[in-house]
Amino acid sequence: MTLMHTAFFGRRAFQLSNDHLSLTVVPAFSGRVMEFSVRGQNCFWINEPLLKGEIGGDPTFGNWKNWGGYKTWLAPQSRWPNPDAQSDEMDNVEWEVVSELDTGIDLRGPVIPWGGVRLGRRLSLAAGEPKAQVRETISNATTSPQMWAVWAVAQFPVPGWAAYPPDGVRRTLAPPAQRFDGDRLRFVGDSKWKVGALTPSNWGEYRADSWQWTFRARFASDIVLPHPDDCSLETWSNSDPDYMELEWLGPLVTLQPGESWTFETEWSLTPSFS
Repeated sequence: MTLMHTAFFGRRAFQLSNDHLSLTVVPAFSGRVMEFSVRGQNCFWINEPLLKGEIGGDPTFGNWKNWGGYKTWLAPQSRWPNPDAQSDEMDNVEWEVVSELDTGIDLRGPVIPWGGVRLGRRLSLAAGEPKAQVRETISNATTSPQMWAVWAVAQFPVPGWAAYPPDGVRRTLAPPAQRFDGDRLRFVGDSKWKVGALTPSNWGEYRADSWQWTFRARFASDIVLPHPDDCSLETWSNSDPDYMELEWLGPLVTLQPGESWTFETEWSLTPSFS
């Protein structure tokens, strides 16, 4: 396993790799993981026109700079300063590189003023396997209790299929309602809608039609605790630009001053749906 300094569309970046895959993280984009690559192909959707400076924002959401890749937000969205607009103080700020070793990289964001917390991330790769470990940390930086959930968001190219665990309660979060094909949902990027579920199995999958593998996120979430949207797994369909999101959420946790909580996820690539 190696960690090297590199550049991503002209921005300072770090690439962590083993014999199976590599990931590229860009501190300037709130520590987003912009590449999760196998055999030279990036699994994540990225907004190339924005990265190249050809457009100034996301056509769907106005001035929001949706770079693509993988990021973390605070949930619930209803408690954002403007629930209908993404916050640059959370989503488009420089993160500090706390440590960089061949075994992994640690990053930390600034305090989110309206949230009173700070996000952090540790990325590492499993030796000899197509797997990555992602540890998202939320820390209370104020003198009063704060309650939030970690909201992990990965963007992928379409068309493709997402797979949900067979257990749990499924919900339509943004109409129109979608019909499952067994435990799968089809994404083609022709409209906007959102589906979620509260599932004790704590995993979600996505496979683009152009891939020979499936991305799986396995996350540690206690569904006995309250969750934003009453969901631990969500999927979003976007159009203009066309992509989908696989999202997994931790429980709502109350942090005392100086207290932290960690949300652990394993990313893996397998030849087909499980």
